[in-house]
Order: sequence, then C-alpha cells, then structure tokens
Amino acid sequence: MLHRIYLPRTSFAVAAIMTGLVNLTLSLVPLLLVILIIGLPITGAILFLPVPMFLLAAFSLGVGLLLSTIAVYFPDVAEMYQILLTGWMYLTPIFYPETILPEEYAWLLTRLNPVYHLIRIFRAILYEGRLPYFNEVWPAVIFSLVSLVMGWIIFSKKSDEFSYRI
Repeated sequence: MLHRIYLPRTSFAVAAIMTGLVNLTLSLVPLLLVILIIGLPITGAILFLPVPMFLLAAFSLGVGLLLSTIAVYFPDVAEMYQILLTGWMYLTPIFYPETILPEEYAWLLTRLNPVYHLIRIFRAILYEGRLPYFNEVWPAVIFSLVSLVMGWIIFSKKSDEFSYRI
C-alpha cells in the first residue's frame, strides 16, 4: 500500500502536530476565561502567543519524526515514550515554581530542558502579561530548530526503509 500512492511520509507527522496545535488553540479559550475571572490582565502581549505555539509545534514535529523513525526499528519505544513523557512533565516546572528546585539540579531541570523554555514564554505572555525577554526566547528557538532539523534529516534518510520494516 505504501508503494502505490505517493504521499510524503512526513505528512502523517505534520497532520498529528497540526491536530495538537488546534487542540492547544481551543484549550486557550477556557484558560483565557479563567485568567479574566481571577483578575489577571490580558495585555497586548497576547498577540505574541502564536510565536511560542509555532516553536512548540516545530519542537514537537522534530521529536515526533525522530521517535517515529526509532519506533520503526525498536517498536517498544512507543510504549516507553508515554512513561518518559510523564516523567518529563513532572521534571519540568509546569505545575510548580522553579524556585522550589534544589540548586544543584535546577540548571539541569530548567536550562537544559527544552520544554522549560517554551513554558517560560507562555507564562510571560499569559500570566505576567508581558512580552518575553530575548534571553527567554532564544533558547526555545534553538531547541526547536535543532529538534526540527535533526528529526527531519533522520526521518528523511531512513523513510525509504520503513515499508520494508513495518
């Protein structure tokens, strides 16, 4: 079946990421209502919101392409991914402030964590009502670009072998 119709193999990953992006956009509506109810101001910084959403989509697409390539060769990766993703979520200061992290681990759980930088941008816009500072944006841009380029290159190089391995 994969040989009969030409459809770029990356289109499946892009479709999954676009679905997630639509879900994120729709989930922002109740969040904005909660922000209004609790009395936080909604400022002009909200117009910057598509930037971290795009960076998150690029990072996710890169990781998705990389993981889908690995999963073709090692099928157990798909099951392990869910466990690792849950652990990563708890290690990222999402539900708690980064100030409670022990100092000896704080740099590892924040500065080297790509998701932390994206969360920081969302927090600046939504909760603090300000544009993120340059030093908050550039690490997210770097992590997103590296993820996307690496995932795309590896997926593109290995995608011809997928139909033989599946």
